[in-house]
Amino acid sequence: CVPAIMQKIKYFAKKKMEKIIQDDPVEAENISVDNNKISALIYTNFIMKIFKLVIIILNISYFLGFFLYIFCDLTMEIFYDGHSDADSTFMTNFGIKDNSNFHNTVVLTYFSFTSLSTVGFGDYHPRSNSERLLCAFILLFGVAIFSYIMGNFIEMLSDWKTLEADLDDGDNLSKFFGLLRRFNDNVPINQKLKE
Repeated sequence: CVPAIMQKIKYFAKKKMEKIIQDDPVEAENISVDNNKISALIYTNFIMKIFKLVIIILNISYFLGFFLYIFCDLTMEIFYDGHSDADSTFMTNFGIKDNSNFHNTVVLTYFSFTSLSTVGFGDYHPRSNSERLLCAFILLFGVAIFSYIMGNFIEMLSDWKTLEADLDDGDNLSKFFGLLRRFNDNVPINQKLKE
């Protein structure tokens, strides 16, 4: 998905540059050195990757929340059908069956996200032993998922830092060539070399 979006951005930037060159070639010479907007494309790529990680986290939380809902519903039907212990389950204690679908989606995604991130605020928590066992596996799964995601995020930050250093060097080089152009009475260097 990210490469396809980046290709579209590159295509539109290329078309825009071709139009500028076609309309006014003199103005095209005065445009900054980054004609293809490479730095903007790279920044957009980083933003898209971060957005992708956020979407992955939310999707995992969403589907894990509904897996928890299905699991709790099945355990209530199998183990607590008509028993007085049914009040000590996640579904009955927090009124999941009585709420709207939207409210349940928010609550279960929130519970899954806080469990996956191992924060667990305690406002929603498993009540029965089977729910506690499932949540223990969710916590182990959450550590693995968040370790993977944080590893990707740290790698992106490292790449960003390296890119910034490279762009600073590129800016210095651009300033140097601009200074040379001024010394050549604003004649481009490639034209001066041809003479």
